[in-house]
Amino acid sequence: MGLFNRTKKVDIFFVGSEGTEIDRGIYSFYIDINTGEIFKRKFTKAQASPLSMHKHGRWMYITYRNGSGNQVDGGIWQYACMDLQLGLAARVSHEGHTFFSTAVDGDRKYLYGVDYYNGEVVKSPIKKSKVVNIKVVDELKGKGIDPIKQTESHPTFVCVTPQNKILVTDMGGDEVILYDQGENGALIKDEECSFKVKDGSGPRKVVYSSRGHHAYMINEISSMINVYKINDGKYELIQEQLSYKEDECKHENTPTDIILSENGKYLFVSNKGDDTVVVFAVNEDGTIKRIDCMETDAGPIAMLIFKDRWLVVASKQSGTIESFEIREGERNGVLYETHSAFSLHQPVCMEKGAENQSVVMNMFN
Repeated sequence: MGLFNRTKKVDIFFVGSEGTEIDRGIYSFYIDINTGEIFKRKFTKAQASPLSMHKHGRWMYITYRNGSGNQVDGGIWQYACMDLQLGLAARVSHEGHTFFSTAVDGDRKYLYGVDYYNGEVVKSPIKKSKVVNIKVVDELKGKGIDPIKQTESHPTFVCVTPQNKILVTDMGGDEVILYDQGENGALIKDEECSFKVKDGSGPRKVVYSSRGHHAYMINEISSMINVYKINDGKYELIQEQLSYKEDECKHENTPTDIILSENGKYLFVSNKGDDTVVVFAVNEDGTIKRIDCMETDAGPIAMLIFKDRWLVVASKQSGTIESFEIREGERNGVLYETHSAFSLHQPVCMEKGAENQSVVMNMFN
């Protein structure tokens, strides 16, 4: 080994960048799990702008924006994860539509997605490990009171719940919809468990406690965090909490991402406009209490947690990827700066790759 080389223990993560024709695409990074330092490793150019990334097993599903209007553009692309690279395995599109979020069911027989612009929920069968086509399984018809974002249904997020239902948030219709799976991947709305939220809320994303007894949801329009207790599949609202301090924010605020620490002790919410990550302690009854706030670069949009020690934040407006350290038991807060950041044009989504890799790095990288 050379004098200026050293071995590091790292985790790998991927970042999708809207960027320009020159720098648009997928970037791979190392994060040093001992120091929180981040390093760019590879770049794969893309013809379209990535919007979301979802890893399931060894497969990565990435949705792309249709910027050309071509009927075969947009859609969902499936890749095999190969350490620092992604190998294209399959690609499916539906009339050129753009999808904002995807999720794979528990049996890995179907991939589900949501079309924000057309208010549709879609499915794609998985045959011989690959997605094969897209079909619409539900057309949402919601409407809300916001004159800009709620003139019609706009589904923003889809996931598989701990109760093995398919959940969709409809920002435009102020509704959280829960589905049971039927034959051939059909979705049957669970009318009893689906629920409306307060008018003008704009539900955006949901995360679950490790045991699946509580759900935490951010609302894009109201900036409210809703905390739910789940009993027999039904969601009982037990707390509402603003994601930021109104009197300290000089701009219109939008909560953009929500994530729980792996040990379930902390809930993190990123705010665009306030340009902060706010930390909430999770109480034994599932409720939350604000305990810390860290300023970020402009326009935070996505977060990842590594080893319950490092929080990585992607900020689209400023064009940066930065890391923070999570410390328990400190008197002055939970989040601390590592001063490790990387400039990247318009990052919009992130997802984890391989973990606990031993790599040899040149100290001047």
